[in-house]
Amino acid sequence: MEMESQDLLESLSEEFAAKVAKETGASVAVAKKKVKELKVIDPKASQNFGILLNSSLKGLTFDELRILILKCDDSSLSPSVMESLLRFLPSAEDMGSLRQLKDEYDELCTAEQFAFMLSNIPRIEPRLQAMVFKKKFFEEAKEIKPDLTYVIAACEELKTSEKFGKCLELILLIGNYMNSGSRNAESYGFKLNFLTKLQNTKAHDNRSNMLHFLANLLENRYPQWVNFKDDLRNLEKARRVSDDQLSKQLRGMKKSLTNLKKELEFHKNPESIDDRFGTEMNAFLEYANDEYEKLEATHTNMGKCVAEIIGFYGEDPKKTNAEEFFSDIVTFCNDFESSRVENAKMKEAKKREEKQKEAKEKEKRRKEQKEKDRKDFIIDQQGEGEGVLDDLMDALKTGQAYNRDNRRQKPRQNRDGGKQNRNLQRGRSQTGNSQSPRNKSNSDNQDALDSILTNTPPRVWKTTGETRVVNPKASEALQRVRAL
Repeated sequence: MEMESQDLLESLSEEFAAKVAKETGASVAVAKKKVKELKVIDPKASQNFGILLNSSLKGLTFDELRILILKCDDSSLSPSVMESLLRFLPSAEDMGSLRQLKDEYDELCTAEQFAFMLSNIPRIEPRLQAMVFKKKFFEEAKEIKPDLTYVIAACEELKTSEKFGKCLELILLIGNYMNSGSRNAESYGFKLNFLTKLQNTKAHDNRSNMLHFLANLLENRYPQWVNFKDDLRNLEKARRVSDDQLSKQLRGMKKSLTNLKKELEFHKNPESIDDRFGTEMNAFLEYANDEYEKLEATHTNMGKCVAEIIGFYGEDPKKTNAEEFFSDIVTFCNDFESSRVENAKMKEAKKREEKQKEAKEKEKRRKEQKEKDRKDFIIDQQGEGEGVLDDLMDALKTGQAYNRDNRRQKPRQNRDGGKQNRNLQRGRSQTGNSQSPRNKSNSDNQDALDSILTNTPPRVWKTTGETRVVNPKASEALQRVRAL
């Protein structure tokens, strides 16, 4: 190519050459640093040790941890940490290989240096096992003691509670009455699990059951027995106790004590001044043995109490375990208390229904009385109107109704006077008095007419285009007059 020249290429290289990074001391150190490879333990074990060192054991040096283990000092070591150490321990073969690398300690990675430290502690595995057992023993003993006490106390309560016994007698009486005539009549007892089935017997209204009936019966007739649950205070706690679990814990204690006793045979002569395994564990073994014997004796006594109370209530101790036995009674007690609460609610609901029914009946009676009063008033008005019309007819026939002078001179009587006059005239008209109204004085006839016009309430009549106020009885009288 004609334009290509060496000068051009050199100028391009100088102008656009990439920058070369300067080497620093840190990068040189990283480059020179060699990664230490694992020589004995596998990568998984190395990873586990790394996690443990950066979490639970963070802040402890290898030498500090070694001293704690030699002295059996568990103040800084929880059972979970020691159990993790037991899980991650290299095999006996690997620990033997690590001990041979004493001269190459600095070349080992951190995880293998930690494993090397553990491999140099005499009998590290049984030592850690003993420390874990010691730490857990006190906690397990503290848990077992109350459980044993609850069961023994519950057995005693069931045996001595008169209220609960009377309640069972009443249930047996009810059952025999309901089963009269059948093959189950006059039974001497019943299975305790029958107590959990009482609520399955429904009443005729299907709203209540046998437990509701029993609760009402005890509250109303035998209130001295209704609070039988108060006599069984430890029953709820006793039913949560598993005898199988207790037996398993006690067997584990016994096995650990036996192993510890055997392990102490190897620690009669300490290998270093820091090794206090023999001293610490001998003192613990003496205390733990005494405590275990007490727990074992109490557990044996508990088993006897359970078998005795199960037999006391007619059950077979070999076929019925303590958990089922206590659970059936606890279930019955809880269901019984629930039935009492439901009875109270049903009682309140019934009271509300009765009040509502009474209020409806009262309102119905009020309306009926109001209607009756209205009808009576109409009848009275009709009867009164008939007597008044008779008086009006007589006044019109005699001409007294047209005497304006008498009407102006004679003042109108009040409402009561008019009513009395009307009643008198009506009585005469109805009884057929021989005295004729024509013989009465003009003033009396005029008073009767005025009373009609004054005391009869007006009624509003609506017609097309206008509204008129008309006295209905006066209008009726005038129509009768026109018809004469």
